[in-house]
Amino acid sequence: MSNSFNSWLIVFVVYFIGFLNMAVAQSGQPSEYPDHIVLNATPEPSTSVAVTWRTSTQVTEGFCEFQPGSDTKIGSAKTVAVKALMKTCEFGNPNETKISVNVYSVVLKGLAPGAKYLYRVGSGNFWSEWFEIEMPDLDVKKDFSFIYFGDPQLALKSEWSRVVRKSYQMVPDCRFMLYAGDIINRSGSESEWNEWFTAGSYLFSVVPQLMTPGNHDYSNLKIDKHWNTQFTQPQNGPNGLKGTCYYIDYPNLRLISIDSAAGSELENESGYEMTVQKAWLDSVLRTNTKKWTILTTHLPFYSTKDTRDNPQLRKHFQPILEKYKVDLVLTGHDHAYGRGRVSDNPNVKPSIVYVVSVSGPKLYPEGTKAWMEKRGGNTQLFQKITITGNKLVYKSFTASGNLFDTFSIQKMDSGKKKFK
Repeated sequence: MSNSFNSWLIVFVVYFIGFLNMAVAQSGQPSEYPDHIVLNATPEPSTSVAVTWRTSTQVTEGFCEFQPGSDTKIGSAKTVAVKALMKTCEFGNPNETKISVNVYSVVLKGLAPGAKYLYRVGSGNFWSEWFEIEMPDLDVKKDFSFIYFGDPQLALKSEWSRVVRKSYQMVPDCRFMLYAGDIINRSGSESEWNEWFTAGSYLFSVVPQLMTPGNHDYSNLKIDKHWNTQFTQPQNGPNGLKGTCYYIDYPNLRLISIDSAAGSELENESGYEMTVQKAWLDSVLRTNTKKWTILTTHLPFYSTKDTRDNPQLRKHFQPILEKYKVDLVLTGHDHAYGRGRVSDNPNVKPSIVYVVSVSGPKLYPEGTKAWMEKRGGNTQLFQKITITGNKLVYKSFTASGNLFDTFSIQKMDSGKKKFK
């Protein structure tokens, strides 16, 4: 056999293996190597972080190795290995071929606020690359930013990807990414979740993801099986709603998620999902000692679309938000943009800023409702929110990175707010 033929054979084999690897990646089929690696914030995000990933069922155990950040070659002397909890899951909705995967989760605890760490996940001969993360600092005088997305939902790989990538390009030091529901379009769709992970890829491994569910994340009154398996979200909410209703505490921020998609969008006003979340929200706000309070949920308190309204949210939750002087409510669902300060109570001077936004390519025109101080339609957006001591600065950007909307809130020690 000639050397020339051997060379061509080697080239063919290399390209064929590359093609197979690409085909596996494109199909979303897991392999022995970890993928779908994602960080989630914990209730104490300055000292702990959650890591979740998956492999094929051929791998039967997983570990997360971590060590302090380093400016030199990564060594093993300071590495700590934590064995992950593992679940074997079958995913896929009725319109897809189902796949079986092993999903692993770890919560790294006892980390130092403000410190950098390196971590990787895997086992045996199958490991991810090393990722660097930085823990939030406890100093309330230091500023931090996070990114907020309205519904991604459709064309996640082809069209939403540019939004999440542009957001990280413009806010590389963001502490977390927040989603106001409808992460995918068809609850349980493995192919759509694979597109979401492809769109964010590396970013999801270094920036904690926080999400509240939307109506498309539910099917037949049940949350997508992926939700509490491929994510390790805080479990400090009411029974039956853990992982979708929760809160986290940053140095001077309490961020709260209410699950407005549960119970058929809280249709039964005296049902468990409504009553338990009202009581829980009141308790979480009553014990809140943070200067800033932000709530996120999927359904808007005030809709942008002229034919939509969610009066049950305002009736049951708005009095609680106003009682405890919540600052900002971030929502999705309407696939347009609206922002304003408003209240259903004529005796209350409106001070809560309500926002509706959309990040995916399913877009609607803006409505004409009077509550909106700023409105916009048919535009993909992301938002950067920065908190520095007594000041919150909000900026909304288009998918191309152009400034679309901005405002700021200055909060006095007395609690009085100045809007600009």
